[in-house]
Amino acid sequence: MPLKTVGVIALPNAAGSAFDHGAFDPKTRRVFIAHTARNCVEVIDHDAQRHMATLPGFPGVAGAVADDGEILVTNRGAASVAWLDAATFETKAVFRTGARPNGAAVVKRAALGIVACIGDEREPPTLQVIGLNDHKQVAIDLPGRPRWCVTDAASVRWRAWSGHRPFSSPALRRMR
Repeated sequence: MPLKTVGVIALPNAAGSAFDHGAFDPKTRRVFIAHTARNCVEVIDHDAQRHMATLPGFPGVAGAVADDGEILVTNRGAASVAWLDAATFETKAVFRTGARPNGAAVVKRAALGIVACIGDEREPPTLQVIGLNDHKQVAIDLPGRPRWCVTDAASVRWRAWSGHRPFSSPALRRMR
């Protein structure tokens, strides 16, 4: 099914700028967009079709993911991931990650964040799993540079991609 433009929502300081991953949170009906060039997250009110807020302080922000009112924001410039409340925009915690975190997934019912880190000349690519409530972190090295993370509808299985090559959940089961 082809997509069709139904409107345009102006974002502040967007001219000549760069954006990355974004996510829709069904609980708050807000869209969270990584505004990479401005180190911030832009928030759109989906129903009102308007810009709602600019959240500053996300160095090298690479992406945002959502699940039932929980938001994870990956920050390449700080090797971290921030956990936000989608309703209040409160930062609940910031976790250190491997080098250049990129794609992520958040699973509210399991209180888990999953972050795919691209790595750099000092650190290999890794997959990080973070206990959002207990702050426990585990990581495994990956055989390639990951880009995306997703979970299935039941939040039982995950998959990360490096180009067209997937890595999948057996490694996560070993990490738990």
